[in-house]
Amino acid sequence: MAFPHRPDAPELPDFSMLKRLARDQLIYLLEQLPGKKDLFIEADLMSPLDRIASVSILKQHEVDKLYKVENKPALSSSEQLCFLVRPRIKNMRYIASLVNADKMAGRTRKYKVIFSPQKFYACEMVLEEEGVYGDVSCDEWAFSLLPLDVDLLSMELPEFFRDYFLEGDQRWINTLAQALHLLSTLYGPFPNCYGIGRCAKMSYELWKRLEEEEDGETKGRRPEIGHIFLLDRDVDFVTALCSQVVYEGLVDDTFRIKCGSVDFGPEVTSSDKSLKVLLNAEDKVFNEIRNEHFSNVFSFLSQKARNLQAQYDRRRGMDIKQMKNFVSQELKGLKQEHRLLSLHIGACESIMKKKTKQDFQELIKTEHALLEGFNIRESTSYIEEHIDRQVSPIESLRLMCLLSITENGLIPKDYRSLKTQYLQSYGPEHLLTFSNLRRAGLLTEQAPGDTLTAVESKVSKLVTDKAAGKITDAFSSLAKRSNFRAISKKLNLIPRVDGEYDLKVPRDMAYVFSGAYVPLSCRIIEQVLERRGWQGLDEVVRLLNCSELAFTDMTKDDKASSESLRLILVVFLGGCTFSEISALRFLGREKGKQLFLSSKEMPQGQQYSMLLRVLAEESIVCLQKALNHLREIWELIGIPEDQRLQRTEVVKKHIKDLLDMMIAEEESLKERLIKSIAVCQKELNTLCSELNVEPFHEEGETTILQLEKDLRTQVELRRKQKKERKQELKILQEQDQELCEILCMPHYEIDSTSVPSLEELNQFRQHVATLRETKASRREEFVNIKRQIILCMEELEHTPDTSFERDVVCEDEEAFCLSLENIATLQKLLRQLEVRKSQNEAVCEGLRAQIRELWDRLQIPAEEREAVATVMTGSKAKVRKALQLEVDRLEELKMQNMKKVIEAIRVEVAQYWDKCFYSQEQRQAFAAYYSEDYTENLLQLHDAEIVRLRNYYEVHKELFEGVQKWEESWRLFLEFERKASDPSRFTNRGGNLLKEEKQRAKLQKTLPKLEEELKARIEMWEREHSKAFVVNGQKFMEYVTEQWEMHRLEKERAKQERQLKNKKQTETEMLYGSTPRTPNKRRGLTPSTPGKVRKLNTTTMSNATANSSIRPVFSGTVYRSPVSRLPPSGSKPVITSTCSGKKTPRAVKHGANKENLELNGSILSGGYPDSAPPRRNFSINSVASTYSEFAKDPSLSDSSTVGLQRELSKASKSDAASRILNSTNIQS
Repeated sequence: MAFPHRPDAPELPDFSMLKRLARDQLIYLLEQLPGKKDLFIEADLMSPLDRIASVSILKQHEVDKLYKVENKPALSSSEQLCFLVRPRIKNMRYIASLVNADKMAGRTRKYKVIFSPQKFYACEMVLEEEGVYGDVSCDEWAFSLLPLDVDLLSMELPEFFRDYFLEGDQRWINTLAQALHLLSTLYGPFPNCYGIGRCAKMSYELWKRLEEEEDGETKGRRPEIGHIFLLDRDVDFVTALCSQVVYEGLVDDTFRIKCGSVDFGPEVTSSDKSLKVLLNAEDKVFNEIRNEHFSNVFSFLSQKARNLQAQYDRRRGMDIKQMKNFVSQELKGLKQEHRLLSLHIGACESIMKKKTKQDFQELIKTEHALLEGFNIRESTSYIEEHIDRQVSPIESLRLMCLLSITENGLIPKDYRSLKTQYLQSYGPEHLLTFSNLRRAGLLTEQAPGDTLTAVESKVSKLVTDKAAGKITDAFSSLAKRSNFRAISKKLNLIPRVDGEYDLKVPRDMAYVFSGAYVPLSCRIIEQVLERRGWQGLDEVVRLLNCSELAFTDMTKDDKASSESLRLILVVFLGGCTFSEISALRFLGREKGKQLFLSSKEMPQGQQYSMLLRVLAEESIVCLQKALNHLREIWELIGIPEDQRLQRTEVVKKHIKDLLDMMIAEEESLKERLIKSIAVCQKELNTLCSELNVEPFHEEGETTILQLEKDLRTQVELRRKQKKERKQELKILQEQDQELCEILCMPHYEIDSTSVPSLEELNQFRQHVATLRETKASRREEFVNIKRQIILCMEELEHTPDTSFERDVVCEDEEAFCLSLENIATLQKLLRQLEVRKSQNEAVCEGLRAQIRELWDRLQIPAEEREAVATVMTGSKAKVRKALQLEVDRLEELKMQNMKKVIEAIRVEVAQYWDKCFYSQEQRQAFAAYYSEDYTENLLQLHDAEIVRLRNYYEVHKELFEGVQKWEESWRLFLEFERKASDPSRFTNRGGNLLKEEKQRAKLQKTLPKLEEELKARIEMWEREHSKAFVVNGQKFMEYVTEQWEMHRLEKERAKQERQLKNKKQTETEMLYGSTPRTPNKRRGLTPSTPGKVRKLNTTTMSNATANSSIRPVFSGTVYRSPVSRLPPSGSKPVITSTCSGKKTPRAVKHGANKENLELNGSILSGGYPDSAPPRRNFSINSVASTYSEFAKDPSLSDSSTVGLQRELSKASKSDAASRILNSTNIQS
C-alpha cells in the first residue's frame, strides 16, 4: 500500500474510556427515574446513542420502549417519560405540549428531560413560559467526545458551523472548553498548545480558565499527549470545497457516513435489504484502502480477492484433521473478510455509477484550474454550463464558492451572471442562500474600485476614454490581489511536478487531491509543528487575517516522555473532511508521529453550502439611484457642467457597453441553445431508434430555452434508459456467466453490443431465474450428498485420496461446480461408499453371529461376553478388527475344547434334522455324527453340515412350517376324536363340552383348507424344482391320505371291539343276570327335557371299557336264569351301553373343568400301536369322502365354529407339540 504502518509509531491513548464515561453517566441519569419508563430520543442523537449504549443496556435499566421525537402526539402508555434531546426551543415546545395535553386529560405522569451535551437557560425559560417547568425535572448529559475510531474523535454537533460561523452564536464555546478540560483530566496536561482563529482562541482561553479554577487536578500527572492544535474552519474553506478523491471521502459523498457507520443499499449488498456497516480500523479491508486514492482501490481489491482465493485453495491438500483445524480457526475469518471485500467492491461500483468518468474528470479538471489560477474564463463557462444543465444545485454552489475564494471574490459581472442563471435554473427561493454565503465569506462580490489616483488622472487625460476604462480595470485588478494565491505561493500549496504525479507512491499530502493541491489546513499544521510555533509564518498569518488570533503556549515539562511528544491532537472547530484526515495520517507516517483528530462533526465537502441554504431576499441597486447619487457628488465637488456631461457620457457609454456585452452574451447563449437543440435532437433520434421507442415530438409552441431543456431532459432520460438497460444486461450477463460456470452450462446467447429490448431483457431475466432455481436445487442435492459422503467416510475411516473426493469434502460449498456430471459422480461415489459400508456391516454382522454361535457352543460366561459388548455394535474398522480378534480367540478356544464344541454342534444338527423332518436313513447318512474320534477334521465336517442344514431349512422354511401346521391340526383332530368316545366328557362343568364342539367345527373347516393350500404350494414347488416333496419316504399327499385311511380303520376296529364286548356283556347278563344299582350310587342320569337331549353319533360311544356304568334300557327287575350264579367274590357285571346310535339323556354337570387340551406325544405313528398296517394307496376322493362323513356328525353345530377355530389356531402355534413325522426329504 501507499503508506504502511510504521513499526516505531507511538501507541495511541485508550479513548474507549470516553465512551464508558458517557455510558455510565447516562445510566446514572436514567436510574434517577426508578421504575419502567419510556425514552424519547431526538433523531440526530440516535446514532451516537447506539455507539455508546445499545438497546439491551437501556432495557437492563428499565427503559421499556423507545420513541423518536416527532411533531405528533405521544403514544406512550407509561407513567414515566424521559426525553433525550438537544437544547433547542422547538424540542421544549414539543415537551410542553405533551405535558399540557396530559394535564387536560387529567393524567399524572413523571417527566424528565436530559439535555445533551449541555443545558441552556433559554430552554428552561420556554418551559416556564409554557407553565410546565415545575412538572419537569431537567438534567444534562455531558456527552462531549465520541470515539469513532482509534485516531478519530467527534463531538457530533452538526449545528456548530451554522451557529458560530454564520449566526455568530457562541453558546458552544463552553462545550468545547469542557471537552478539552476532560481530555486534559483523563490524559494529562498538554505541554504544547497551538491555535489559529477567533473560535480557537476563545475556546483556549475558556479552557485555561477552567484549568485555573480546578488547579491541582492535573498537576503531577505524566502527559500522554504532547501537542494540541486548535484550528478554525474558516481559516481554510478551500479544502472543504474541493471534491474528495480518497476512498473514504467518496464513500461519504455517495452514501453519507454518519457517526462512523454507513448504510449500504441493495445496489451494494446485491440483495433486497440494506446493510449497516461500521467503518473503522476493525474492518481490515477498509482500513487498508480508506486513505488510498480511488484510482488505486480497484487494483488493491482485485489483489485482495486473489489472495483470499489462494487461502481458500490451501484446503485442497489437507487431510481431515487439518481441514477441521482450518474450519474452526481460519474459515470464519476468511468468510468475514470475503463478505467485507464484496461490500467494498459493490461500493466502488456504485460510486463509479454515480460519478461518471467524463463528468467527474471535467469537474476535477475545473477545480484544479481554479486552484492553480489558470483558465479562469473557461472555468466560469463550465460553471455556467453546469448550472444550465441543472446537474446538481450543490455542486454548482460549491464551484461558485471555490471560484470566489480563490479569486478573492467574483467580479460584479460574473457574480450577477452566475446568480441570475442559478436563480433561473433552480428557482428564486435560493435568494437567501446567496445572502448567507456572502455573510459566511464563501461567495462574495468584489467591491468597486477606488477613485482614480493622480497618476491615473494624468494618464487618463492623455488617452481616449476607451483606453482610460481599460487602465482603470488594470489598476483595480492590481489593487485586489487574491490572498489565496499569495498563501498558496508562500506555503507551496500547488506542487510542481515534472511529468505525471505518482498516486500509487505519493510523496506528499497533495495525493489526496490527485497531486494538484496540498490542503491548506494540513500545511499550516505541518509548518507550525516543524517551527514549534508561528515564527516565520507572520506573513501567512497576516494573509489569513488572523494576526491577533494565532497563539502558542509551550510549557516546560520534564515529565513529558519522548513517546508522548510524538502524539498530536488536532481539533477542527467547525468540522473537517476525510481528505484532511487522510492527509494528516500521511503526515504522521512520514514524520514518525501519530496525529489523531477531534471535530465538531464529520461533514462532507458539500455540506457547507447545504448548511447555508435558506430563504431570503436581496435588494438590487437601481441605476437611476446611482445616477442621482453621482449628480449630487458632482455638485458638491463643483465639477463644471461640461465635465458633468462628459462623465455622464462615460456612464452612458459604460452602460451601453455593458448592455452590448449582455446582448452579445445572450446572442451567444441563443446560438449555443440552437446548437444544443440540434445536437440533442440528433442524439435523441439515435437513442429512440436504439431503444425501439417512439421519437420525441414537442406539443404546441414553445420557447427555445424550454425546447432545449425538454430535449436535454429527454436525452438524459433516454441515456439513462439506455444505460440502465446496458447495465442490467451487463449484470445479467455477469450473473449468467457466474451461474453457468458453477452449473457448467452454455452461456445465454444475446448481442451485448446493441441495446436489448424490454422483451429480450425479460427473457434473459427468466433464464437467469431458472438458472438460480437449478443452482438452488443442485446445491441442496449436493449438500445432502456431501453430508452423507462425509458420514460414510467417517464410518469407514476413509481419507479422501482422489482430487474429486478432496474437492467434495474440503472445498467450499460455494466454489464447487454443480454440473450434472459432478452430481452423477457424487451419487456414484456415495453408492460406492454405501456399498462398502454395507459390506463392512455385513462382515461385522457375520462376525458377531459367529461370535454368538461360538459363545453358545463354548458356553462362555456372561462376564466374558460383557467384556466385548462395546464392539457388538457399529461397523468401523476398529470394531471390525476387534470382532475378528474375538473370533480368532474363540476359534482357538474352540480348538482347545474340541469335544465340547462338537457335541454342541451335534445338538444343533439334531434340532435341524427335526425341523427338516429327516428320516433315520438320512440321519445315518451323515456318518460323522456317530464318530467318537474328536479331531479338527471332524469339527470341520460338523461345521459344514450345520451350515448346509441351516441354509436348507431357510430355503424351504415355508413348506416345513406348513407341514408342521398340518401336523398340529391333525393331532388336534385325533384328540377330539379320542375325547368324543370318552363318556366322562358329559360330566364336566364350565361349558367345556360346548367349547370343544366349537373347536371341532372350526377344525372341520380349516383342516381341508390347509391341506388344499399345502397341495397347491407343493405342486408349485415340484414344478419349479422338478422334484417330489416327500415325507418319511413318500409323497406328502399320499402320506396325508394314508393317515386318513389309518384313522378310518382304527375307527372300524374300535367299533368291532365295542360290538364284541357288548355281545359278551349281554351273554353274561343273560347267563348270570344283572344287579341294578342302588339309587344313592347312580351317576347323575336324571331325565332331561326333550329339548336338551343331544344326539350322539354312533361312533362317539366307542372304546367303552368294562367298568363303564350305564343305566340299563329296562328299569324293571331282571329275573335270574336258572343258571347258577357267580361266586360271591366275583365282581359285579359291567354294564355297557346298548343304545348305540340312539339318543341318550344329557349328563348332569357334577364337576368343574376336567378337560385338558394340552397334548403330549406324537400320534402320527398310526392307529395300530403294535404293528403298522401294510402301505396302501388311496386317492384324494377317498380322503374327501372321509371329510364328508366327518362333516355330517350331528353333534356339531355352526354356533360352535368360533371356539373350535380359536383352539385350532392355538394348537397350530404351539411349540411344545411333538412332531408327527419323523423325516421329510426332497427327492429328485
